[in-house]
Amino acid sequence: MPGPISHLLAVQAKERESQRPRVRNPTRLVRPLPRIVADHGTRYSLVQRTQCLTLLSLGYSFKFVEDTIKIPEKTSRRILKKAEQRGYHPAEDPRILEHHVEDGARSGRPKEISDAVEKHLLDLVIEDRNGREKSSEVLAYESGISTSSTLRILHKNGFGSVKPTRKPGLNREQRKARLEFCLAHQHWTLEDWKNVIWSDETLVILTRRGSQRLWRRPDEGFERSVIRNRWKGFSEFMFWGCFSYDFKGPCHIWTPETAVERTDAEKEIKELNKELEIKNKEEWELNQRQLPSRKGRKPQWRFTEKTGKLVRRSKSGGIDWYRYNKVW
Repeated sequence: MPGPISHLLAVQAKERESQRPRVRNPTRLVRPLPRIVADHGTRYSLVQRTQCLTLLSLGYSFKFVEDTIKIPEKTSRRILKKAEQRGYHPAEDPRILEHHVEDGARSGRPKEISDAVEKHLLDLVIEDRNGREKSSEVLAYESGISTSSTLRILHKNGFGSVKPTRKPGLNREQRKARLEFCLAHQHWTLEDWKNVIWSDETLVILTRRGSQRLWRRPDEGFERSVIRNRWKGFSEFMFWGCFSYDFKGPCHIWTPETAVERTDAEKEIKELNKELEIKNKEEWELNQRQLPSRKGRKPQWRFTEKTGKLVRRSKSGGIDWYRYNKVW
């Protein structure tokens, strides 16, 4: 086997390579192509085509054009022929218009998916709430196209697979109250709303929830078919926070109430009710004396929720008036 090349021979070869004359390729003025157009060779800009026609109209030869602006004779003849087909006649009008030198229409490869199929796919999505939740595989099967084509059409039309907008369920009384609030405050100004503190609470579950996704456009967040009602249930803890126009308020986390805490709360409420009963009974008796006397059975004092008794109605350790008052 031949031995390794010596260091001296390697240095000599490197010197010969560095001294070898280099021939630079001439720089071609090419027009940049759009990303969707394939590059099939040298492309000449509209300015170069206009220069070519201008020199030819002034009587210069094709050889002169090739030596001056580096456009081959064959290409110059093709540029002139296309311009004449588009109405360029220098003997009658020497002006070179843009449509004389612009690119021709490119038909491209025929579409395999027709506009009717594409419209049918979009109709399947926006038809109802069930269509919003269909996977790309199901939509592809119902449309008779591939899954990749389905995803491409959906993304091209602005659809994305996102989580549905959650909206708490409202009964008739709650809807009525919200409508009355909106009508009562419809003429409020920005300065009026700056004095309002907004608060909200949310249930936080530490265990995994079932995920649900659907198809919608960015501006369809409040379409009825993309909204799913969410009903409150048991949670590990509850998070509460508030904010105003230019300030983020405090926040608080409530954990489930233990049996000991509930027993202590009942004792405290019992002591408060003793004090309240004495006070409210005196006020009730005073009001009874001021009323005109009536025949029949005299009213009897009863300490109930209507007469001021404090009662806790939360039975599952939830957040009620008592726990709110203990924090705030």
